[in-house]
Amino acid sequence: MRILDRYTTKQLVPVWVWCMLVFVFISIIIDLFGHLEEILQYHIPPQTVVQYYLNFTPLVVIRASPLALLLSCAFVTMRLVRYQELLAMHASGISAARASVPFVFVGWLISVGVFVINDRVVPQTAAAYEQLRYELFRGRQQPNVIESVATLDSDNRLYHAREFHLDRNELIDLVILEHDERNLPVKSFYARQAFVTPHGLLLVYGTIYHMGPQGALAGEPIPFVERLLKVPVTPASFRQPETQPETMRFGPLRRLIIHLKKSHMTNIRRYATELTAKLTFPFMNIMMALMAFVGSAQRHGRGPLRGLGTSLGWGVLYYLGTAVGQSIAKEGFLPVVVAMWTPHLIALWLCWRLLR
Repeated sequence: MRILDRYTTKQLVPVWVWCMLVFVFISIIIDLFGHLEEILQYHIPPQTVVQYYLNFTPLVVIRASPLALLLSCAFVTMRLVRYQELLAMHASGISAARASVPFVFVGWLISVGVFVINDRVVPQTAAAYEQLRYELFRGRQQPNVIESVATLDSDNRLYHAREFHLDRNELIDLVILEHDERNLPVKSFYARQAFVTPHGLLLVYGTIYHMGPQGALAGEPIPFVERLLKVPVTPASFRQPETQPETMRFGPLRRLIIHLKKSHMTNIRRYATELTAKLTFPFMNIMMALMAFVGSAQRHGRGPLRGLGTSLGWGVLYYLGTAVGQSIAKEGFLPVVVAMWTPHLIALWLCWRLLR
């Protein structure tokens, strides 16, 4: 790493840390004031409140990281412009693209950290956070219906349901996929309704399918009206946040999609969208750092603050573009990969054009 790269990086990292601390502090203060009445009314112990916000913090970090990086990179770039340091780099033969390397490098490091936190930390903290939220703040009722739940049991069975009704432990459009020791599907159950009972899983109005090699159907489907399965699942198995694609880890979610494809399920777009988002969301940190540099380094006649406004405007448009792309992917208007990656590739192409 060159001296100029180290010089820029040493300026970027502390500013990003300060921005993150500010965002975390503001988020906690806003949430605390929103629950202050319940904390005082139910005499919630301080250590429990601290535990609640410790589990809340990783969620804030991964969501606020791109915006904090946008502000910190824009601030550092404005400072380089103000003191003519970028002009000196250009005069010494360093191109704008080369000067952006430290910003992209810091964005890449932070994107790796965001991916690791989102994959390794958030699933556990999200479960504890949701449990504490519904236990402590009794004024907020837990939703009665959870959409798109999926889980694996100890016997290598995959369960996927369109809806799970918490009040009556009822699963709607349940699919159970059994696998052999080689992890190949051998049998599947479909039930219009299913109820989790103390004696097992009661399937209502469904069909049994046997599968041969390569996942092809073998024999005729066997319809049934009711069938009780002795399986090691409980209502808690479907209540955990890890059963929802938004909070599943990357590896289990990828394996879940592979299993669902082997069972010839076509309604897996939501899972594919969330899997792609686990890659594109960390990538946003790189793009925010690059856009902040490009926007703030442009020549403006009204001072460096114009560059900050340009960077923020580009960042907002980029956020909107990624949100629209994710919505299009979930609705199925375009393939998931195309809809999710197009806003990022467009932003990358525009930044590259401006850097040349």
